[in-house]
Amino acid sequence: MNARRAVALGAVLLGACVGRLHLPGRVQPVEESDLEFTSLGHAVRVEAFVPAGKGRRHPAAIVLHGSGGIHLARGQTIHRYAEALARRGIATYVVHYFNATGTFTANDETEAREYWQWVRTVRDAVGWVRARPEVRASHVGLFGVSLGAYVAVGAAATDARVSRVVLVAGGLEPALADSVRRFPPALLLHGTRDDVVPLAAEDTLARLLARRRATVTRHAYPGEGHDFAEAAAVDAVERSARFLADGLVETLREAVQRTERLAAPRDTSRVRIP
Repeated sequence: MNARRAVALGAVLLGACVGRLHLPGRVQPVEESDLEFTSLGHAVRVEAFVPAGKGRRHPAAIVLHGSGGIHLARGQTIHRYAEALARRGIATYVVHYFNATGTFTANDETEAREYWQWVRTVRDAVGWVRARPEVRASHVGLFGVSLGAYVAVGAAATDARVSRVVLVAGGLEPALADSVRRFPPALLLHGTRDDVVPLAAEDTLARLLARRRATVTRHAYPGEGHDFAEAAAVDAVERSARFLADGLVETLREAVQRTERLAAPRDTSRVRIP
């Protein structure tokens, strides 16, 4: 995985700012906030992107960055995925899981040493997100990119609370090959010309999940490399949002509460009419 390290080191040279993804059609407004939880005795920062509006619960995704960390250009890439998912109705939480191990960027040695600590932190994040008032606890998924996808595999394989997993440019950590017994439904997205995490790495993971009778959906983007161009990234968000929300049924109580909110008269006592 030396190529992943090269990408991490080269990310700081990408000076161009990666803006938001331009999603087609109507999108939801998003509220952003900085939060944190504790894992392994350390404060772990979380950047939350939540569909605006009070009193409604959403399917959620914990977004996991790659080996380049969450800094500069790499952070912009992760943030645009998180915000776009939120604009499609998914409450998203960018978890700075490197905080738990004091990591800035990761190489092969760091990954071998800290992998299971990162998995533990992501599992702690699952519990923290499930307790959030804006989240449907039954629909908390993982959205991992590159190293984040590898970490997501470890967390999903060892935590039954994870409902679904989206893996972008991911593969299988060798230490997991003999220990995966169960796995939630997974969506695997990969560029055919990825020279950082080759498509063959995803093939290995997909074969293992098939043997474990997991539900796996795969989509390859012809000509795309490790970082998707705009059109492929938008398509990845659209597929991921549908996948993460699949099977979501509003409960009767939630439907009644939503109807009552919409029917309630507005408080105009503080409105100043010019």
